[in-house]
Amino acid sequence: MDLKGLKKVELHCHLEGAVRISTLTELAKAKKIDLPYSDPIKLKKSLCVVEPLKNLSDLLERLLRMRDLLDSEELYERVTFEYIEDSFNQGVRLLELRYNPVFAAEASPSLTLDRIHRGILSGIERAQKKYKIGVGLIGTLGRILPMNIVKQEMEFIIANKDTFCGIDLADKEDGFEPKPFAPYFEKAREAGLRITIHAGEINVPGASKNVYDAITYLYAERIGHGVRIFEDKKVMDLVKEKGIVLEMCPMSNWLSSAVDGGHPAHPIKKYLDYGIKVTINSDDPGLFGSSLIDDYKILAEHHGFTEKEFNRCNQIAFDACFIKDKEKYWV
Repeated sequence: MDLKGLKKVELHCHLEGAVRISTLTELAKAKKIDLPYSDPIKLKKSLCVVEPLKNLSDLLERLLRMRDLLDSEELYERVTFEYIEDSFNQGVRLLELRYNPVFAAEASPSLTLDRIHRGILSGIERAQKKYKIGVGLIGTLGRILPMNIVKQEMEFIIANKDTFCGIDLADKEDGFEPKPFAPYFEKAREAGLRITIHAGEINVPGASKNVYDAITYLYAERIGHGVRIFEDKKVMDLVKEKGIVLEMCPMSNWLSSAVDGGHPAHPIKKYLDYGIKVTINSDDPGLFGSSLIDDYKILAEHHGFTEKEFNRCNQIAFDACFIKDKEKYWV
């Protein structure tokens, strides 16, 4: 099967975690960071997560170190262009990129929310002049941040709603349930933004409740990951009955230990067979030293996905995409 040749839609990718290894290496060298540059295997292990970590917090710390290399508006333009180019070359024709404005700005005192956003928009514009690909932006709120900072993020995203197609809630789930964020998502919904929420990713008892709460209190149309909903059939049924779309990321879920038992234990095929809408995404390909094609390979090799299943997932993603219909490409 020609995995690269399949027309794809990617809904779940964090721009801060989607930087090319070659670009990461260049930036690390420029900052004189001590890494094993002469050994490609050791270098990749230094820069990327290539083996399952004990918990999601460890992964988020690695993402923070990667974020700190992106300390200028010009770099955000560059990495945005590069990821869109890489996506197009993997067969992606609709792409949603998400980022957290405040998280991104913490990399450098010279960065402002406006400068970062301007850099990203410039990267999108440059890429779309070269490649026929639809690109949308999702603004992410940080669960673990003080509520006054979350409010600042939300206000920035709403103020720039003409260039954002959706809003998200991400970061550590354990100890940060969705319900307190309901007022922010009510305002985002009133402003016309579409809603996706990270939930049910963390491998702890009761994680499926976060999916229930995200749908019930935050108006989630899509769920980032939702891996753990198998813990509660009522939540599985709610997701199915409401047509909630799961943005599933097989490589990420393995490396973050969201799934026990390796690639064959991932529940994506179980959910698809149950009638739940699932999509295939890379999450943080730069952080993992992987690509969207690697996620497709996992599904083909460990779950028996054929072209039929891949096309089905991509049609679900196409229909669930927050990008306006007039801006969608499907060629």
